[in-house]
Amino acid sequence: MALVAKRPQRVLSSALLGGGLGRASAWYNAHVRHDAPLDSDGPAAVLARRAARRGLGHDTVAMMTGAAMSSLRLAAAGLEDARFALLATAGLANARAAGDTAEMRSLHAPVGPAGTINIALVTDAALADAALVESVAIVAEAKAAALCEAGIASPVSGRPATGTGTDATAVFCGTTGASVAYAGKHTLVGETVARLVMTALASSIAGAEEACGVG
Repeated sequence: MALVAKRPQRVLSSALLGGGLGRASAWYNAHVRHDAPLDSDGPAAVLARRAARRGLGHDTVAMMTGAAMSSLRLAAAGLEDARFALLATAGLANARAAGDTAEMRSLHAPVGPAGTINIALVTDAALADAALVESVAIVAEAKAAALCEAGIASPVSGRPATGTGTDATAVFCGTTGASVAYAGKHTLVGETVARLVMTALASSIAGAEEACGVG
């Protein structure tokens, strides 16, 4: 699935394509089969080709997921004169707890398997750089809380999972909207973002468990 903005937005992301701090005109969440062979060009090149075939710009932020698109959930909220929307897909095939023993035992090891919780937060508020970083942190904390509440455990350590081994997050923000300097847990922005993450993931995880006949 893809979202295209009317004009490039500021973004902070851990995406395979277009990651880091910059500007982007689109977000692309590309589904890949778990058994898909590895491409020798690497995942970023694969995403760039797929994005181009969809007509997306070179400044697209793109992620991969093995999760079914039926896991997609949208949660949205208004906060004074700002709007927030969060999109998430959830695959839990490689759930992990932070600090688990890593399979990739080299700094140059290839990207791991596609399981993946991919999240995009979009707001028309103008987040300061620090608020962008805080928003990414809040997304990670809320994701861990949602997995804990759902009882998801790491198959490696048995501890409560805090994500998967291949998660990606992107936070997009406007440049002319309400100015936001901080987005931590003491702020309305931090509270709102966390609740959107937990709402979306709780629904996505419950839907996946129902489809698998769990519970």
